[in-house]
Amino acid sequence: MTVTVVGIGADGWAGLTPAAQRELLGAKVIHGSARQLAALPAEVAADRREWPSPLLPALDALADGVTVLASGDPMLYGVGATLARRRPDLDLAVHPHVSSVALACARLGWGTADTVVVSAVARDPAPVVRHLRLGRNVLVLSESGATPAVLERLVADAGVADVALTVLEQLGGPGERVRRAPAEGGVATLGVIDDLNVLALAPTGAAPVEFENDGQITKPDVRALTVAALDPRPGQTIWDVGAGSGSVGITWAGAYDGTVVAVEKRSDRAERVTRNAAAVGVRARVIVGSAPESLVGLPTPDAVFIGGGLSDAVVYACWGALREGGRLVANAVTLESQALIVSLCSRFGGTLQLYAASDLAELGPAHAWLPRRLLIQWSVTKNGAAA
Repeated sequence: MTVTVVGIGADGWAGLTPAAQRELLGAKVIHGSARQLAALPAEVAADRREWPSPLLPALDALADGVTVLASGDPMLYGVGATLARRRPDLDLAVHPHVSSVALACARLGWGTADTVVVSAVARDPAPVVRHLRLGRNVLVLSESGATPAVLERLVADAGVADVALTVLEQLGGPGERVRRAPAEGGVATLGVIDDLNVLALAPTGAAPVEFENDGQITKPDVRALTVAALDPRPGQTIWDVGAGSGSVGITWAGAYDGTVVAVEKRSDRAERVTRNAAAVGVRARVIVGSAPESLVGLPTPDAVFIGGGLSDAVVYACWGALREGGRLVANAVTLESQALIVSLCSRFGGTLQLYAASDLAELGPAHAWLPRRLLIQWSVTKNGAAA
């Protein structure tokens, strides 16, 4: 089955290449949004079909030989990329237009390779905060004219200061506008913003965040060892069970644009996890409840960290939910939890590591090393073997 995908911009028919125009002139059925279909001239005689809502079932039902209109570059967060992912049976013929990202970078004088792109179209834009904290310029593909105000609030609520916001509307078309939001008043002073817009956010510098906590937090060095043992990969999901401050799960998810599902029985700590995730810029779902009861019905994890409430029941529940090839890690400092971890390792397999660390402390007028409690870390990969 062959489906042709044609990218079209705010410049409409005039901005299409001759090859793209020929495809549309010869098409029998064209699918697209109302705005895209309206940009076609009368001589395009195809049957024009506006996308229904929801869109995905319509993509799954596309017939052989139809033509699809897309905004800008169809393979950049567009319908072309969605079709390639959902419909591997299709032979796609793609005619890309200049993307809004390329046009925005050209107007701003930003290097495209140095700019992070985040889509807010039916997606959680939380990663914007994380990239701003790292000092990166960010372009957000907006869902509507309301998106810039939503992003402005997201950044402000996360405590990221000194970010310049620019709204770019109708890029490449006759109604193009590029407007910088003033520091006082923000995007609200710009008035009505066109639904076809891109938001540019430029930080003045990196802004690292400290995890809010009540003392229940994994120390940074142990956190780094734990995240490494959990082996984060792009776009994955982690369960942080007995999350405390959520520092391990949030750090893991922030490494490669992942998602953390945090389970914490204390509501005050759960609220703190939510604030920490927002401040870092990580997608998070926080469950107030005890494990293993609260683990039922949660998204399948690619990794699991058990930070608190370690027990046989919790481990068996997490192991059963963990995807094949996923990693489970637990840390223990008490003799009881260390004995349990040794027993669990004998049943499930995996490796045990003993970590000893000391911190420099004052001792009268001098200094000495203050040993921490010994920590045993158990890490295991699920490979289909029954425990």
